[in-house]
Amino acid sequence: MYRFKQVMAAGLAFFALASAGAAQVIGGEVNINGSGDDIHFLGGELNIRGDIDGNIFAVAGDGRIDADVHGDVEFFGGDIDLSGVVDGSVEIAGGDVNITARIDGDLNAAGGDVNIAGETGGELNAAGGSVRIAVIVGGDLRAAGGEAVIESGTVVSGDSRVVAGSVEFLGTAHGDADIEGGHVSLGGVFDGDVDVRAEEVTVLPTARIAGLLTVRSPVEASIADGAVIGSVDYEFEPFNFGAKHWDDVEIDFDGPWGVIGAPFRFLGGVFAGSAFLLGMIAVLIAPRGVSAVAAAFRRRPLSSGVIGFVSLAMSPIVFVMVTILLALTLVGALLIPLLWLLYFPALFLAFAFGGVAIGDLIFNRTSGELGLGMRAVSLLVVMGVIFALGVVPGLGATLGVLLLCVGLGAWILAIGYRGDRGRARTAEPEMPSGVTAGEG
Repeated sequence: MYRFKQVMAAGLAFFALASAGAAQVIGGEVNINGSGDDIHFLGGELNIRGDIDGNIFAVAGDGRIDADVHGDVEFFGGDIDLSGVVDGSVEIAGGDVNITARIDGDLNAAGGDVNIAGETGGELNAAGGSVRIAVIVGGDLRAAGGEAVIESGTVVSGDSRVVAGSVEFLGTAHGDADIEGGHVSLGGVFDGDVDVRAEEVTVLPTARIAGLLTVRSPVEASIADGAVIGSVDYEFEPFNFGAKHWDDVEIDFDGPWGVIGAPFRFLGGVFAGSAFLLGMIAVLIAPRGVSAVAAAFRRRPLSSGVIGFVSLAMSPIVFVMVTILLALTLVGALLIPLLWLLYFPALFLAFAFGGVAIGDLIFNRTSGELGLGMRAVSLLVVMGVIFALGVVPGLGATLGVLLLCVGLGAWILAIGYRGDRGRARTAEPEMPSGVTAGEG
């Protein structure tokens, strides 16, 4: 047990020291106040403030960014708040998305409820169950959702394309506007032409349309007194709004592979170096235990992967249940921080064990025990291959998770095999004095 704690502590130390320089974090709740490099985060809750001299790539449960970011932002999570200044482009997908930042590049946002204010220098693409926009847009505007409200504070320099079940356009559009929806209300200022396809169209008294208003609908538009329109063209057209009308709204997300794959691409060799060092420390401190893990994978390679995958998927639930049980007693409550502190180092150690197991299978043809030198070479080769293949988006994450599952499953099988052997020795009957095994 003492040696195990030494290994876990060393792994945590290497991982923490290596990750700190590049702000690459896998964890629960993390607060970052300024960074001189890119930030890569995979975990529960993320809060970022200060000056970020690089990009932000994150997958989180909830997140808040209130910072000056001198790069791009890619954020995928639950509830997300973005404020401050972003010099590059932004891609955000989440549950509730609230953006009040000044963004110099393009903005792509998707979520259940999407609220955007502030300013974007490029295009703005937004989609969600409910989309509310009050922003200065330097390029084109594309919005889609169940409900879309373009508020009076919105100014669109380019063209506008809005598709939603209910559309209310109260902002200013310097280019042409193309709108489709079940019910469409126009109350803004339009310097160009406006093309509307809807089941019902209402032109509010505040509407100012300099060009041609084209309405294609089962009924003519209801135009309030006070509305100013250059000219109106009505065409009867049966219209039944549905998802098919969303096809012209382009919201381009690369997906979170850049974030999830970051640890397995081993940016700057940080993750690979830490895993290699942790694996070698484990070999030096507990060579028999490491050999047992490699042997367990050799005996049951498929079972190792399956058991590891199931264990990895169930581990958060198990940890939560154990946490609840520990909280019932005072002594148990004191152990809860230690339990969660060991969770991620244990997964990292399992990842290193996966490299050891795969390396042993490739380099050990005799089924004997590899020496220290060959063990180091085999682990180094495996980590190098994963690093090389990790540059392919998605492939690095897949291989990394596979290696983690293999190591975790083989580790569990090795512990179970050792327990079975111990019980078997205990169950062996004692031989009478002078009688050897096999004598009848």
